[in-house]
Amino acid sequence: MTVLRVCYKHGVRFDEGYYTAKHLPLVAGVFGPHGVRKVEMVKFDAAPYQVMFSGYFDSPQALQNALKDPRTPEVMADIAKFYDGMPDVLTGEVVALP
Repeated sequence: MTVLRVCYKHGVRFDEGYYTAKHLPLVAGVFGPHGVRKVEMVKFDAAPYQVMFSGYFDSPQALQNALKDPRTPEVMADIAKFYDGMPDVLTGEVVALP
């Protein structure tokens, strides 16, 4: 499984209401057809980040297909409506532990 993590830094405006009501449904609409299996939002009290989004895909190719979707630029442009900066974006392989 492959994970996409989008991390929003502390000290930067983040409109949680807009994010949950508008942005996350937009992401689901764009990435859903490409096989996003699970999404989660984690809020942090004391960390370099205030919020982290995780989207889980079956494979690196499924994630790449989602990122190449013609509507992905719409998702990226929407960030400015709830966050005053550019989030850190990380991708990786989820490793199953014994």
